[in-house]
Amino acid sequence: TTLVIDSSQMALQIHESVGHPLELDRILGMEMSLAGGSFVKLPMFGSFQYGSPKVNIVADATFPAGLGTFGFDDEGVEAQRFFLIKEGILVNALSNRETAHYLNSKSNGTCRADGFNRQPIIRMTNINLLPGEKSLEEIISEVKEGFFFSTNKSWSIDNERLNFQFAVEWAQEIKNGKLGKVYKNANYTGITPNFWRSCEEVANKESFSLWGLLNCGKGDPIQAMEVGHGTPAARFKGIKIGVAK
Repeated sequence: TTLVIDSSQMALQIHESVGHPLELDRILGMEMSLAGGSFVKLPMFGSFQYGSPKVNIVADATFPAGLGTFGFDDEGVEAQRFFLIKEGILVNALSNRETAHYLNSKSNGTCRADGFNRQPIIRMTNINLLPGEKSLEEIISEVKEGFFFSTNKSWSIDNERLNFQFAVEWAQEIKNGKLGKVYKNANYTGITPNFWRSCEEVANKESFSLWGLLNCGKGDPIQAMEVGHGTPAARFKGIKIGVAK
């Protein structure tokens, strides 16, 4: 069905199916023993259709007041803002001084440690979905039949960040452009690039919020890192869902 996802749930969607798989150390297999790998491969950059043309995602360590905001990373590289996905095409990854040459580039300043006694590794900054032009109300009003999902309840994704299933706290039916009955035990599932390619609309800045995550885990020994995700609501077509009355 057609699925409209609110900003809070979109933040988790970005974290799990964009942020983690685009960490270059994971792509290269360096985190396979604990955090896992990525379905993304080096030849995909510059040509792979990660999402629809509506999807523009940036890594932005300069975004005001974000948990992933800083001046310099722990390798001394200045904070940056750069596209990861531009008009649906995969264009860059999160890199550090050790890995950037695999993409024929320099570090984009995403290497951090959670303490003085830990080795800096590639971490997300603020991974943000850029707003579109229509309001949330407009993208709901265009739906003949579908659902509106909000607020994460649980999540599951494989170690290559390809197959996922998320459950939400709030699900509401959309009929002829209007919100209707409320359902419980709602969930949706998908395959990462297929899901993002199905994005029909991204709402405008009115529904945009910057969310923070305090305990993103990665590394061995494990490191917890603060990261951010700014995103509006978005609409996707042909999504497999489950709900209960």
